[in-house]
Order: sequence, then C-alpha cells, then structure tokens
Amino acid sequence: MLYQARGEKIRGLIREQVLELKTSVVLLGHSLGGVACVDLLMDAKETELRKRVTMLATVGSQAPYFYEINALSSLEYGDKTELPAYFPWWLNIYDRADFLSYVGEGVFRKRVEDHEVRTHQPFPQSHSAYWSRKGTYDHLVNAINKHVLE
Repeated sequence: MLYQARGEKIRGLIREQVLELKTSVVLLGHSLGGVACVDLLMDAKETELRKRVTMLATVGSQAPYFYEINALSSLEYGDKTELPAYFPWWLNIYDRADFLSYVGEGVFRKRVEDHEVRTHQPFPQSHSAYWSRKGTYDHLVNAINKHVLE
C-alpha cells in the first residue's frame, strides 16, 4: 500500500541508483519491485535514464495485473497495450503456483517475453522460491546474452 500511495519516492531512489552507475544497466525487480521498475521506465522522461536501462527483468511481478485492473500508476488501462518505443526489452519470469506473478505477453504486446519457472513450491513459498531455481538464472543469462550483449 505504501508504494501505491507514495511510489514516487521509491522510483526516485531506483532512478538515482541507475544514473549514479554511469554505465548500462539491467533492472531486475522481484514482485512489487518489478512494478516500481515498470512505472519508472514508463514515466522515464530523462533521455539519460532511457539510454542507461538496456533491459528490464521482472520476477514474480504484478505489473501486468495492475495494468489490467487500472492500478498501474504510470499507465491507465486502455491507453495502449504496446510499450512505448523507448521502453527496454522486458523479460518476465513467473510461476503458475505463485498467485502474485502474472504473464505480460498477452497484456503488453512487443518486447515482453514471459518464461515460466516452476518452483515446485506451494503459495506463498513459490513467490520467493525463484531464487533457488536454476531456471531463473538460465533465463536471465540467456536474455542478457541475447538482448544486451549482442
């Protein structure tokens, strides 16, 4: 609820950290962190921020769902389902057993690619179990190799 009410402070902190690095960045957000990253990138007015973030990776994120229920702060439902041209390529990792993760390909066309990682854990453990599964890291490495390092 704090993020929904005062998310600009959290997005501002992420923005500061990205701009401080002086290099290309892959943003990785888990759960609500993924929502904050999507909101930040949708609202990215600074050309420098747009240039720096070369890829977004979300894991167990609610961003597509928040959009569909008109709760994504950066984009009103129905405005568009294609990400803006400046939005980086997006890897979205989810698990069907994680009720807090949602697929994005059917919601946001273009530049979103969903990959399921089966954690073999019931909810709520499934929501944090991504980090103990090799598949999570395989998808991240493959996406970075394909979309960042090529």
